Amino acid sequence: MPAGTTVNDRPGAFELSDVFLISYAEGAEGNPKRLNIRNLITEFNIYEKLNGDFLSGDMVITDATNVIQELPLTGFERIEFYFRSPKTTNGYNFSVLNGHPMFVYNLKNRQAASLNTQIYQLKFISLEGIRDHQTRISQAFKGTIDQMIADICFNHLNTKKDVLIEETKGAHKLVMPRIKPTRAIEMLKKNARSKHFENSGFVFYENANGFNF
Repeated sequence: MPAGTTVNDRPGAFELSDVFLISYAEGAEGNPKRLNIRNLITEFNIYEKLNGDFLSGDMVITDATNVIQELPLTGFERIEFYFRSPKTTNGYNFSVLNGHPMFVYNLKNRQAASLNTQIYQLKFISLEGIRDHQTRISQAFKGTIDQMIADICFNHLNTKKDVLIEETKGAHKLVMPRIKPTRAIEMLKKNARSKHFENSGFVFYENANGFNF
């Protein structure tokens, strides 16, 4: 389907913009290399889960242009695109101009399809997922759980996205012993109780609108 084309004649129809891979390597004019791989994609998935901390996805690439060497693909390349259901205004905006790009973290299942063509899977995740892998928290927290969650989101994951946090009741003092932000959030979830509702617990997840707790 050409970029920008909207087809709404069947279940599962979608609209996908051009998909740009941006390398850390510089091009001829000193700018990062940009490559539109929209026409190389044969399968495309985005994962948004209540039991998953970050947005992630994967795409299967049928590559006859040797993208791996041309960029080259070394990890943490930026991916920019816009994805939504036809005739809707809401969707996933992963552009750098007014959205939040995704980042490649793995290349899997690489195999030759013919003499000059290879097939592989690119796996990508939100920037906060990369930061979670690289960051450790060694800090004493004091206050309500919702305040601690906000602290982790803005000061450790360094998110620029919207964060929707339900208020919790009770004051706590907890020490995080050099652990990943998501591990700290998991500890906080176990102690969290809603200030306004009787509930069975909290979840932390990312969707198209940002982070939610």
